[in-house]
Amino acid sequence: MNRPFPDIQKQRGVALFVGLMFLLVLTMLGLSASQGSIMQERMAGNVADANIAFQRAEGTLRLAEQKVIRYIEGGSGGLGFVPPNLDKTGLDRNNCTMSGYDWDGASWNAASETGGKFLVFKVAGLESGAGQLFGSNCSPPPSANNPTAGEYYMIVARASGPTGTSESIVQSIFFRPN
Repeated sequence: MNRPFPDIQKQRGVALFVGLMFLLVLTMLGLSASQGSIMQERMAGNVADANIAFQRAEGTLRLAEQKVIRYIEGGSGGLGFVPPNLDKTGLDRNNCTMSGYDWDGASWNAASETGGKFLVFKVAGLESGAGQLFGSNCSPPPSANNPTAGEYYMIVARASGPTGTSESIVQSIFFRPN
């Protein structure tokens, strides 16, 4: 009597073991791919949150500039205060970046329209030194290239994104000709 499959009894369970190994490898690949997707989604959410924070800060900056224009043209213009001189902050008059300033201790003004906050400083006017007028890096003196007199303001705005994980701070040196 001939047997068509003589080695069947010797191979019991091997196919099950190989199948389980393939299933284990495929499961590991699937978990790795899903974790990568979750990480990419979180990164995209953080980028979106940072972009929204920047847009809110930029909107707050533009709103503060409009309030400064109305303040210069007469009245409070919604500014609600007289901007202090930048040199009253204790910083060097040439420090337009305000590095070293106590941002957390500052009295931020709320901009309810954008959800941000802003600071406004009047950059000190021209000073006379040895019979010569000079300005600062933040407010250059009138010259042949810049003959118009006016007022300089430093405006700083900050805002957070919707989740609160991102914050953006923007600044401008705002010039309003007389």
